Order: sequence, then C-alpha cells, then structure tokens
Amino acid sequence: ILHELKEGNSESRSVQLNTPIQVGELLILIRPESEPWVPEQPEKLETSAKKNEPRFKNGIVAALAGFFILGIGTVGTLWILNSPQRQAAELDSLLGQEKERFQVLPGRDKMLYVAAQNERDTLWARQVLARGDYDKNARVINENEENKRISTWLDTYYPQLAYYRLHFDEPRKPVFWLSRQRNTMSKKELEVLSQKLRALMPYADSVNITLMDDVTAAGQAEAGLKQQALPYSRRNHKGGVTFVIQGALDDVEILRARQFVDSYYRTWGGRYVQFAIELKDDWLKGRSFQYGAEGYIKMSPGHWYFPSPL
Repeated sequence: ILHELKEGNSESRSVQLNTPIQVGELLILIRPESEPWVPEQPEKLETSAKKNEPRFKNGIVAALAGFFILGIGTVGTLWILNSPQRQAAELDSLLGQEKERFQVLPGRDKMLYVAAQNERDTLWARQVLARGDYDKNARVINENEENKRISTWLDTYYPQLAYYRLHFDEPRKPVFWLSRQRNTMSKKELEVLSQKLRALMPYADSVNITLMDDVTAAGQAEAGLKQQALPYSRRNHKGGVTFVIQGALDDVEILRARQFVDSYYRTWGGRYVQFAIELKDDWLKGRSFQYGAEGYIKMSPGHWYFPSPL
C-alpha cells in the first residue's frame, strides 16, 4: 500500500512491485529489499521519464516557434506592402483611367519610373503624383528629356562620339543609334559604353547599340523634302549635312516644313542632318492683283507685271 500525501488530504492505493508508478511529477519503482530489479524495468522507467519531462520546456519551445513564425509573417507582410510590384500597382491606381498612356518601371535604385509618351502626358502625370500625395520615390520621364540628359553625359565623357539618338520604343530596352561610318570604337568598347548607358538608366534592363548609315540618314531627309514639295538646297560639310529650306513660303508651307523637321528629328536626332529655313519676302504681297488667264499682275494704275515671259 502506497500512502501519498496531498494538500489537505492523503491518498492510499495498492501498487505492484517493479512497476512504474506516477507520484506527482515523479515516476518511481518499488521492490522488496531482498529482490533484484526486473531487468527491463529501468529501460521502461527511462523511456517513461523522457516522455514526462516538465511540460514547461515544451511550452517554451512552442512559444519560441510561435514568435519565429510571427516574425517571418511580419517581415513577409512588410515586404509585400513595399515590393516594387505593389508600389507599381499603387501608381497604376493613382493614374486611373489614363494609365494606358504610361508605363510604370521599377528601377534598380529603388525608385519607380513613369514613362510618358510626350511632354503633355509628362506634365499631367507629374501633377497627378503631386496632388495624389504619393509618398514613394517616383519620377516621370519621357524620351526627349532622357535624350537631353544622356547627351549631356556623352558630351562630357565621349565628346567625339558620332551618334544619332536614343530610342525608347521599349523603355526597358532602349536602342542607341550610332554612326556606322564615323564610329571608331571596337566591339569591346561598345559593350562598355552599353553598360555605362544602362547604369545611367536604372529602369532599363539593357541598352542595345545599333550602327546606322549616314547615307540613309541624309537620304531620308532629302526624300522627305521632295515629298513635301519644299524648295531646298543641300550643303555638305565635315561631320554632317545641312538642308536649307528657302523661298517665299506661305503659312501652310512653313507649317508643313516644321512638322516634317520635327518628325525627322524624333527619328534621327539633329546631330548629323540639320535643317534651316530661309524665308524670302513676297514683294508682290499686299499690293498686287492677278487678273486673267495670262497671269499678269496689276501693280498700280497703268502698271502691270508679267511673271512669265510673253
């Protein structure tokens, strides 16, 4: 008979010899003094004791595991909230229905770049970001501004480089047009230049350098002037070509000339082919009248001018 004392009372129970007995937090065996231990019992006792180690140890392990999981969850949540994809989605939402006009590009410098197609869209997007209280690092870019920025850098570090223009049809993979005839750089030097340009544009995955023919550049300029029926003269000089649009042009012809020149510069830039407009006053304007099928012009009473030979 085993008598176990507890708070306020005692408990008596019969036990078997050489059999594990639970007493409080202890596991014990009882044997007669004259008898040996049963051989397998100590092993059972050791195993049972291991199973009944203080529960608070398991509680500590569980608590530590819980804190670890909670920490991972918190870090993961913060990463998701601040991930480039999440920030890009916030910018898309801020741009609203007009977001199709822009491309949001996460940069390697932890900034977000909003690529606009023209100056008007650039101004609009900057105003939206300013009014929308967007607290992340974001910058609106466009092709013209980036060309000016890159050109300033090239003028400093590659002043003799014969290039045309940087194209942003795909902002993640800009294309840099270089003169084939006037370029003296080796393949390795071109690769180094490509990497330097990429470093200047954190939103770009790569910068492709393409060699273009000077003959093609000048040929497209001359063909365009002929197509627009604009009078011009061509002047070749070292390092480039200048087309001079000249004559007594009316307002429609001047507008047509400027639209063509702007379109050409957007493709080829203005470093190799340049345009100039020399306007000549129409000395008959405002004081002459044309009558008849012969095309004569009355200059004043009793005075006529015939622009074509009789």
